[in-house]
Amino acid sequence: MLNNVQVLIDLTNADIDLEPEELEELTINLAQEISELVENSEPVRESEIPKGSKPALAGFIPGMLKTVVNPKKAKELLDSLGNRFYGKTVKLEYEDNGTKYKLEYGNKEQLDDALSAIERLSKIKVSVTKADG
Repeated sequence: MLNNVQVLIDLTNADIDLEPEELEELTINLAQEISELVENSEPVRESEIPKGSKPALAGFIPGMLKTVVNPKKAKELLDSLGNRFYGKTVKLEYEDNGTKYKLEYGNKEQLDDALSAIERLSKIKVSVTKADG
């Protein structure tokens, strides 16, 4: 059984040139748009962001959402984000069993290629043994 995964959506560096109030509205609208794909979606509080990130206004960070998604719907979520932001570079960081993956995509084809590569790489097993001699 696959566990749900937490996904952090960060629009703060998307270069969309919005005032904080407009970015907050975009974030709320995005949360509503993806609500059918995710188990939960809520604004990120300043105390929940990684060290070294930007400080928040009023405790929440405009442009940042944390969501919980079933892995079976993760690709659908990524497609949805892509459809909303294609033309911009969408960055994805993913960790599975201690292996970290990072990818960037700007269109559906790039997303499909990257996810396919991650799937192939995740199945590779390497064993190193001492050579005889």
